[in-house]
Amino acid sequence: MIYMLIFVLIAGLLSVITITGVGQIRNNMFLKYNASYTSADIENPAIIYNMKDFNTDYSYKDQQIIKLCSFLDSWSILIFFGLATLLASWLFYHNKLKQPIRTLREASQKISGNDLNFHIPQASEDEMGQLCGSFERMRAALEDNNRQMWRSIEDRKQLNAAFSHDLRTPLTVLRGYADFLNKYLPEDKISKEKLLDTISTMSTHILRLENYVQIMGEAQKLDDISVAWTKVEVSVFLEQLSSLAEFLAREQSLELSFENHISEPSLYLDTGMVTRIYENLIANSLRYASQTISVRFEMDEGFFSITVSDDGKGFSSQDLKLATTPFYTSRTEAEESHYGMGLNICKVLAEKLGGGIQLTNHKSGGACVKVWIMLHQS
Repeated sequence: MIYMLIFVLIAGLLSVITITGVGQIRNNMFLKYNASYTSADIENPAIIYNMKDFNTDYSYKDQQIIKLCSFLDSWSILIFFGLATLLASWLFYHNKLKQPIRTLREASQKISGNDLNFHIPQASEDEMGQLCGSFERMRAALEDNNRQMWRSIEDRKQLNAAFSHDLRTPLTVLRGYADFLNKYLPEDKISKEKLLDTISTMSTHILRLENYVQIMGEAQKLDDISVAWTKVEVSVFLEQLSSLAEFLAREQSLELSFENHISEPSLYLDTGMVTRIYENLIANSLRYASQTISVRFEMDEGFFSITVSDDGKGFSSQDLKLATTPFYTSRTEAEESHYGMGLNICKVLAEKLGGGIQLTNHKSGGACVKVWIMLHQS
């Protein structure tokens, strides 16, 4: 509007100057060929309109000048206002649109080429600047989504590698026993007791393989879980979590303690995911605790957190680095029923809920696992 206003004023001024100028030229031309009239006579339109005998025998050159003056008198307003519109548009494009359009075109070409390692500057706060800002937010979102996708792919590769590695042992054992039976059973060199013992061992490893397949299926489905936020009463929900921990620990002589540092009466949470995270934290502590397990619920800066501590042996330096990776078990772990997926499930679900997980050791000994998730507003 400012550009148009300025150029319209300029166009109006030039139109007035042009019309006045060509009028003066025509008057002078008239006086040149009609010497009996004066300038005062020309300024009176009634005299000019009623004159029938004034000289119109102009030279060819003067006729062309008069035609040009008539043309400018009739079309100067349209010409100047048209040029003003074109110049205002061109100047506005050059100053306001050209660089943002070029920036957006280059950005779209890079995005189409899957190159997101750049930044889109926002040079102004006008509409084009806001559009550049929107493109930058879109680029950042795409970059973040790509990063998460690649991380998911790498995690899936790591999961498959771990799964393949852990399958190797039971498959090797089963193949060894199968070769043993194929070699000695036809020759009746295996006693009944040895045969039954071999079959029992093979059944154990087959069951282990079945459990691996089930755990692997659950791990593959973690990325497909959708978040379902619901409003929950804090006191009721935490009471349910406390009861769940007591139920899980019913067969062990352990002392459970619970601390609630949340003052809000209600929160928006995905209760299913939170409960699943909580179950894995409790199960992990039950495996290593000696006498006590403490659970603390907190809320800080928009995050809901659960901290589960025990008085066991704590994490080793290697555990602190790798315990949240899939199928990780300590070298000293003797339980074959433990597949090393609990803390990995906590990590995946916590990140899906906008949070994370932290593993530490108490100064007095024992492990401490904290999981925090972002609270949903409504």
